[in-house]
Amino acid sequence: MAANRKIAALAVTALLVGTACLYFFGRGTERENQNAFAPEKEFGQKKAAALMPVPPATSATTPTAPSSVFQHCQCPSDTEDCERNPNVAATPEEARWLLTHGYPTVKQIQDLRTRSTADYREEYQRTGSKVAQSLYAMSLALDGEARTAIGLLWQGAAQGNVYAFHLLSDLYRRTEELANLITSAAYLRAAYLAGDSRAADRYAYQFGMLSPPENLLADKEAFRLFTTYGQGRNYPRP
Repeated sequence: MAANRKIAALAVTALLVGTACLYFFGRGTERENQNAFAPEKEFGQKKAAALMPVPPATSATTPTAPSSVFQHCQCPSDTEDCERNPNVAATPEEARWLLTHGYPTVKQIQDLRTRSTADYREEYQRTGSKVAQSLYAMSLALDGEARTAIGLLWQGAAQGNVYAFHLLSDLYRRTEELANLITSAAYLRAAYLAGDSRAADRYAYQFGMLSPPENLLADKEAFRLFTTYGQGRNYPRP
């Protein structure tokens, strides 16, 4: 049944990757529960941290990547809005940064439904790769396991997976049971605080409808999320 859900979502994701809006689900309610900030109150940070063993963390400051990584991280010729797409690199240095901090390539995202969640779990547990961690969390979310994915992404943010903040933003924007526009905006702001300058472009595109008071609330919550889950660590994107 999980495989059927993944196949059904293929067309939606292919479109969203092209517009730099990576969502896991169909259109949901965007302004529900805007003031319910603390997600850990919903199901407990301690419980989420115990969802699975954490592989040894790889270095967040010493990127290692094959020489071809830049080619794989460039914007595909048939993709639009590359300027807002956080998964696209403009230089080899930026491509290595993406690999180090958990950003799958556009091709990996497009191919997400061709592999099972068990495959992604095995790869993550075997390699400890932050990209594998992101893909595993995305596959869990597509299987309807949003809460498990959130616990995994909290772990990732603490380990230097900056892309985890992007995925958490998507989950709180597009998961019906968790829908919270301010929390979603705050997680994307946290990605910016963690060093991803492209998160600002994506924020302006996705949350331009927020009022000044709502933006202020999102900013305050972003700092809390950044210091709590990202441990206040900043990794500037080249």
